[in-house]
Amino acid sequence: MAGEPAAPEGTGAHSHLGGGCKAAPDPERTTPVERAARAARSAPEPPILETRPTERGTARRRDVGPEAEQAAPPGPGYGEPRIPPPSPRLPGGYQGGHPNGVPAAGRPGRPVAASGASTGPQPRVAAEPPTGHGGPAWRPAEASPPGGAGWNPNAAPPSHFRPDELTKSRTLPPEMGWRKAVYVGTGHLINLGAGPAERTLRDRIALIGSNIPGNYSIAFVSIKGGVGKTRTTAGVGTVYATYRTEPVLALDANPTYGSLGRVIDPSATASIREYMADEQVQTYPRARSYTGKNKPGLEVLAGNQNVANPLALSDQLFTDTLGSVQRFYQLSLIDCGNHIEHRVMKGVFGSVDALVILGTMNYDGAEAAEKTLQWLAVRNMQDLLDRSILVLNDVNRCYNKAFVTKVHERLKPRVGAVTTIPFDRHLRDGAELDFGALRRRTQLAYMEIAAWLAQGFATARAGAR
Repeated sequence: MAGEPAAPEGTGAHSHLGGGCKAAPDPERTTPVERAARAARSAPEPPILETRPTERGTARRRDVGPEAEQAAPPGPGYGEPRIPPPSPRLPGGYQGGHPNGVPAAGRPGRPVAASGASTGPQPRVAAEPPTGHGGPAWRPAEASPPGGAGWNPNAAPPSHFRPDELTKSRTLPPEMGWRKAVYVGTGHLINLGAGPAERTLRDRIALIGSNIPGNYSIAFVSIKGGVGKTRTTAGVGTVYATYRTEPVLALDANPTYGSLGRVIDPSATASIREYMADEQVQTYPRARSYTGKNKPGLEVLAGNQNVANPLALSDQLFTDTLGSVQRFYQLSLIDCGNHIEHRVMKGVFGSVDALVILGTMNYDGAEAAEKTLQWLAVRNMQDLLDRSILVLNDVNRCYNKAFVTKVHERLKPRVGAVTTIPFDRHLRDGAELDFGALRRRTQLAYMEIAAWLAQGFATARAGAR
């Protein structure tokens, strides 16, 4: 029409409709960049998959969101297409279970708008970076703890069952006293268990048989003769041989014709001289051919008895002998003479782990015990004294309670322990020690000494085994 201004470039014939809405742009007049952007906006977005292992080893698509997870039916079989089930309306006006707005019906790739809702930008779920050969990274599903309580790595470990909570241990029947009489008299129906004295005895036996991680040596010493060193060595050694599983050896280190071999086994004829002269002693059976043995199993390597051919027992000879026998005997007991300043004693005190210091229950014997303690203390052997025991032996049958108590109070601070051995006629008159012929009190005294010394077995030094 004449007089009307020309329409601006880029508008259509119906530009006045819809309150000035723009018409669709002409594809021939758009630039390639605008066409590429418009194609990217209209293309369907790729689905975001989260895989997990299935029973058939294939990947299964899982809808994101708790509502979709609960509503999802079991997956299809192998090779069957999976049709996503209808799911409730998600926030933002989208339908379907997919987070990117895959429509349930309509044109692929375009979300179905709810009534009165605009189709704005669609929310995206960030995909995990691919791993391997281009596939998605597999992550096992995390199980939620019951009740919403998470696992605390810093919490205390759960307690375990103790045997005494579920089972009842058998009470060991008594083996001594009136309790044993009741147990036997009722045909084993009434078992009162062991009494206090028997329990103490069992504890001592357990100590006596405890493990020795290396070699342990105990020397029996005194500066006075006639105090019962040799018989005490044989008695304590017999206790160890009775309740231990490995062989135990008693070694005669008396430089002047000691009698240890005769007291333990009168048939023992070989001595340290013959043992050390044999260069083929490399096994226990070979070493056993030079030792005597009593009935409970205590072995002895006797000292020289040939007065026509004396043996000059030196500290080096003793050290070599002890090192040799320790290859076959973990526990060795050494009977020493009363010459405490003899040169062999230097090797004894430098090799042993504990001492048994002998005295008697009269003034001369108590003074000898005190003098022995002083001699060791002034030579810086207090550490050895702490692992040692002082024994008052009633060889003269002169026990006096007040006297023993006074000596105990006087000497106990200088040594590890103080104990007594009662008078026993067999110890005084018997040429050979028969442990079964001893009084019960004497046997228990030897067991007490052996158990106290056994407390140091755990500190045994490593030997040449």
